[in-house]
Parts: sequence; C-alpha cells; structure tokens
Amino acid sequence: MVKNVQGYDLVRPFVGSFGLLGEALEVVFRLRPGRASRFLRRPFLGAFPELSPEPRFLFALKEGEAWWLYAYHFGPEGEVARFAEAFGGEEAGPLDLRPLFPRGMGVGEGPLRDLRFPWQDGGGAPEAPALFRRLAASL
Repeated sequence: MVKNVQGYDLVRPFVGSFGLLGEALEVVFRLRPGRASRFLRRPFLGAFPELSPEPRFLFALKEGEAWWLYAYHFGPEGEVARFAEAFGGEEAGPLDLRPLFPRGMGVGEGPLRDLRFPWQDGGGAPEAPALFRRLAASL
C-alpha cells in the first residue's frame, strides 16, 4: 500500500512480472523538474556494494574485458550529493545497450548484471515464485 493512496500499488508487481500479469499497451512517463541527478561509474570488483542513500539503478556492465559498476540516482540535491560521495567513481555518459541485446533482454549469463539477475541477449523470463503465480491467478 502506498501512503496517501487508496487501493493497491500494482505498478511494481506488473513491471517485474515479465508479462505474467499482462501486456503493457500504453505507458505514461512523468517528468519531475528541479530534481538533481548523477550517473556514475567505477570498476566493478565482483560484489554489489551497500550504499546509503541507495541509488535508483545499480548494475554491472562488461565493456571489452573489464566490468564496470554503474549507478544512477535522482532526488533532492543534498541526497544526490551524499550518494555521489558514497559511490565515488567518475561521471558516466548516456549508454545505448541496444547493440548488446538485439533480440531483447533475457535472464541468463551475459554482459549485464543487476541486483536480481544476469542478463543475456534474448532468452526467456525467469521462473515466477509460487506466491507470485498465485497473485497473478487471483487478478
């Protein structure tokens, strides 16, 4: 349940369901002006660090023979500054991952890892946990 909202927040389960809960036919992006953001990278040492504040996105990407840890965070200016100090690293530019995944992103060993899965070109969705399958069946 989201604070100050009536009903259930089904966006996160839907987005993470790999199509089990349905197909997105229309998506609306909302932009919030006036927020600070930083996109940083540093060498990936094989384990995801615990950071405070926690970045909105954290992933490792293989570039050539080296792995890099990327982190993106946005929010109030002070919070973003604390994130940048905790993470360190260097500014990262925009990434185009489409050449790495021409058949779409599938779960499996590949050039990108996040806190949930390693990602490969193509491939299928991960097996949904039993409790999540029950949720999908009840909806």
